[in-house]
Amino acid sequence: MALHLFPTPVECKNCGTVVDDPSADHCPKCGKLLMERRTPSRLAGVERKYENLRLLLGFVRFMGLATGLVGLLVFIFADDSFELTGRLLALLGTVLIGTALFVVAALIEIVADLEENSRASFRMQQTMVEVLRGGGSAGSGANTGPAREVHDQL
Repeated sequence: MALHLFPTPVECKNCGTVVDDPSADHCPKCGKLLMERRTPSRLAGVERKYENLRLLLGFVRFMGLATGLVGLLVFIFADDSFELTGRLLALLGTVLIGTALFVVAALIEIVADLEENSRASFRMQQTMVEVLRGGGSAGSGANTGPAREVHDQL
């Protein structure tokens, strides 16, 4: 049993069951191990936005791979008019450009994940405020502990 940092609902990848219990490590329906709850793409109920950004992400990754492949092909199949140093420089340049494109793709992915995580955190904060202002709890019985202290301060 593990308590996760963000006790948000998570969807089982095996059977599709949404698990709300933050202490559950395995799906109650199929018994499969649940994936980490803090991964934004696996959060149940958080819509995926910015599909054009995700399309750009795939294109940038493809261009990084294609650039590295072209450099490798130039190195292998260049005729004798290029010296070995010229072919090595071409290979090194395309590998560096390909790596830079993968770094750009990683930054795009970080921005998209950050946005999804921000929406999920905001949703959880709103749920906590509703529970605390309502005076009840979200199905856990008595409202005690740190949540009760925050409720008393509100």
